[in-house]
Amino acid sequence: MASTPALLELVSVSRRLGGHAVLRGVSFSLQRGDVLGLLGVNGAGKSTTLAIIAGVSSPDSGAVRLDGRDINDDRRAMRERIGWVPESVPLWPELTVAEALDACGRLRGLAKSARKAACGRELARLELEGVARRLCGQLSLGLKRRVGLAQALLHEPDLLVLDEPGNGLDPVQAAQLRALIGKLAPQRGIILSSHVLAEVEAMCNRVLILHHGRVRHDAPLDGPRGQLDARFRAIAAQPESAAA
Repeated sequence: MASTPALLELVSVSRRLGGHAVLRGVSFSLQRGDVLGLLGVNGAGKSTTLAIIAGVSSPDSGAVRLDGRDINDDRRAMRERIGWVPESVPLWPELTVAEALDACGRLRGLAKSARKAACGRELARLELEGVARRLCGQLSLGLKRRVGLAQALLHEPDLLVLDEPGNGLDPVQAAQLRALIGKLAPQRGIILSSHVLAEVEAMCNRVLILHHGRVRHDAPLDGPRGQLDARFRAIAAQPESAAA
């Protein structure tokens, strides 16, 4: 019997920007229920990898597949299965939170009744009901990130892609994010980048470390706390020639 394909699979993905090789043959897979933490120093290729997975950028070579199907076969259909929150959350500052979610639902093509239900569900799930009538431009960074997550979840995506979701969150908000990721993970695959190793250890069951555009470590997070820090530091200290 043929095995079920991974929810997400990258095969030898490479990308050059400004004449520089940002990604060099990146390959890995993600199963439904996985929470994969993507680590690397600045410039390692994390944001480029996530943008390619989300379908907002394209690789120069290699393939990105969802359930075994290349995302370029039907780019629009594939993007409808992905929820994407970039590091800088795109919001309309002149709209209220409720209006912004409704506008995102319209862009997703949700019918009026489905849109109303989805907006209500995410306002409750992200604990945003108390700020539903506030303008997005007046929100704190932490609240903006929660609105970004609400937007990404409106269509109940199979794959959630988060670029630095913990940036700007206070300890209470960070704990709320960890709890939310835990609730969301069983129904979908989640990949997130972070500079905070403790955050990755708390939320993820796997970790992947990029260094100079290459995968240098990909393994379950099942060891004692502190091992990840030592592994990351050892890889980050290596010169670019070691990643060639």
